[in-house]
Amino acid sequence: MKTNKTHFKLIWFGFPVTKLVYAYLAYSNQKEINNSFQMLSLVFLLIGITTSCVSMLLSKKIYKKSFYENKIVTSFLSRQAASNEDTALSAIFSLFAMLLGLAESAALFGFVQYIMTGNLIVAGILFAFCFIAWIFNYPSNQDSEEE
Repeated sequence: MKTNKTHFKLIWFGFPVTKLVYAYLAYSNQKEINNSFQMLSLVFLLIGITTSCVSMLLSKKIYKKSFYENKIVTSFLSRQAASNEDTALSAIFSLFAMLLGLAESAALFGFVQYIMTGNLIVAGILFAFCFIAWIFNYPSNQDSEEE
């Protein structure tokens, strides 16, 4: 399917703006840095890394017809991706946004755990995973990948 990548790239390039907001809010909070590893920090680290890795692993699969027409995937999209090009593009865009949301959750978990515990190391690790997942989700060649 031949698609217009403008919306995909616009969303992708706008993605780091929220991370700047998180960094500003963390900086302006004046939280005392406490880099001891508490259970809460480790739980948030595990959840953030998991969501980032899922986003990275699925980043290129969403463009394949066999993936977005899968019964499990269509249950998340709440509609059947038909052979119609517009419906397929809509399904791919929804999956793209979901994967960026999974990457975003890593930064959000890092920010929240920093505000709660003051652990800057875990926050830095989660922000790094968020940006790596963001790079993996660059809108790839979306031309027909029929399987």
